[in-house]
Amino acid sequence: MRDNLLVVNLGGHLLIEDAQTSGHWERRWAGSGQMSLMPAGMGAARGFKGHSDVLLVHLPADLVHQTAAESGLQDEHATLVPRLAVADEVVDKLGRLLLLAASDMETGAASMLDALTRALVVHLLRKHSAASLDMPFNQSPLSGGKLQRVIAHMQAHMDEHLPLSSLADLAELSPSQFARTFRTVMGKPPHGYLLDLRIERARHLLEKTELAITEVGMQCGFDQPNHFATAFRKAVGLSPRAWRIARRT
Repeated sequence: MRDNLLVVNLGGHLLIEDAQTSGHWERRWAGSGQMSLMPAGMGAARGFKGHSDVLLVHLPADLVHQTAAESGLQDEHATLVPRLAVADEVVDKLGRLLLLAASDMETGAASMLDALTRALVVHLLRKHSAASLDMPFNQSPLSGGKLQRVIAHMQAHMDEHLPLSSLADLAELSPSQFARTFRTVMGKPPHGYLLDLRIERARHLLEKTELAITEVGMQCGFDQPNHFATAFRKAVGLSPRAWRIARRT
């Protein structure tokens, strides 16, 4: 791939599948406000599945190197690094502003678009490049497959009660450290991420199966029908029944 590809998840839940050089696939769920980055020249394949609104930003390698030179970075530090479903509030905000500027036909919109793009590149060089001073993910307390283990457990047992302490045990961390680190990496607390998974599963079951709505709620970890209806309406904007009807008409 000749350009750097930035994927900003604007809403919904997205499963990202990343081909590793070992031949295995790394899979990670991305929530709203998270970003993924595929540097130019990266040979690995990356796939996206799910119901989500995403913004794709192609950043030419020449633009990245030019911006790095203007910022005083040496050429060897001007290489962006792969990122997979990480939280970055600045990227999220700049991405949404880019989307607005791209649809603006008024005078000065092109200059605004150019300025926002360069601001985005500068931020990526500061936080997601070889020059980044941020702690690499492989040094995070949730590295070494711990995060994937926790998320896989959430997906496999979302119909059960999953206390914070049990998830922290899987990550071999204290509950407070786990909650803090999970929020830093994923952009939301564990219970918020689990709720997103449950709502996404409920949407799938409502659309693809004939299960009763009460049973859908039970399979997604909602013991009380009222709790399921309230959580679903808050996340989707419709009741489970109304959403099922809308998807089938």
